[in-house]
Amino acid sequence: MSVIHPIRPVPRPVLRRLLAEAYAHDPCREPIAPFGEDRYTTLAKLVPAALAVLHVAAQIEPEPEWVLDWYRRTRIAELGQLTAEQLVAMGRAPVVVAFLQSIRDGARG
Repeated sequence: MSVIHPIRPVPRPVLRRLLAEAYAHDPCREPIAPFGEDRYTTLAKLVPAALAVLHVAAQIEPEPEWVLDWYRRTRIAELGQLTAEQLVAMGRAPVVVAFLQSIRDGARG
């Protein structure tokens, strides 16, 4: 039996703080691996899954407001028509990070 996780979006002020942190580029903050349902490991520390997603998205898009809009509103066809925010809230941040890394690395358009 699979566990059903409620969708709990990150509050807007917290999301804005995470977005600012994502754009303060530091190679040590690159997400390495999931650590539980809502955290990622980096070289430096554990970070929230939302920050891991925003960090990779910031490497693709230079405009923070566009990343914030994408994270909250854009449905990702390849990931079940859910937004990044919904997927992260469901504990599926690893698929979003992998999706973004494949775009960043040129594996998809």
